[in-house]
Amino acid sequence: MQRPRGVTLLAILALVVAGSNLFTGAMLVTGNLTFDQLFGPIPDLGEMQEKFEHFMKFTFLMASVVILCTGLGLLGLRNWARITMRVLAVLSLLGALISMGQAFMDKQAGRFLFSAILGGVYYWAFHYLGLKPIRAAFLPPPPTGSAVPPSDSSGPDSAG
Repeated sequence: MQRPRGVTLLAILALVVAGSNLFTGAMLVTGNLTFDQLFGPIPDLGEMQEKFEHFMKFTFLMASVVILCTGLGLLGLRNWARITMRVLAVLSLLGALISMGQAFMDKQAGRFLFSAILGGVYYWAFHYLGLKPIRAAFLPPPPTGSAVPPSDSSGPDSAG
């Protein structure tokens, strides 16, 4: 089956985000960029500050690698990548909702709108990758010369 256009779009978005995050992570690791420059002032953690920053650098880079692998997996129509992208979409949607709440409390309309748009994209990605025809695109092709097995709509991913 040919890869759906929406899956290609999500894969390209994931690869762009991963590339950007890998570059940013490399800048953080080399010291050419600091967390204060990237995120603004962060609370001083005292003697734990250095350990926290090292942990965050590692986490930032590992998340980038996961997103990169997921984007490549989507291009290859790997079902694990579809499931991983749905999980990442839910986590990102939660982050967008938190950011929307903070922007609302701080009366930052631009940040609120940006977070709302991102949240919409995350929701669309989650919903789209759960559609039955899209799930079917990720199934392995039937062996040649055999009858097509009937589709089974039961299972853990059948609800969405």
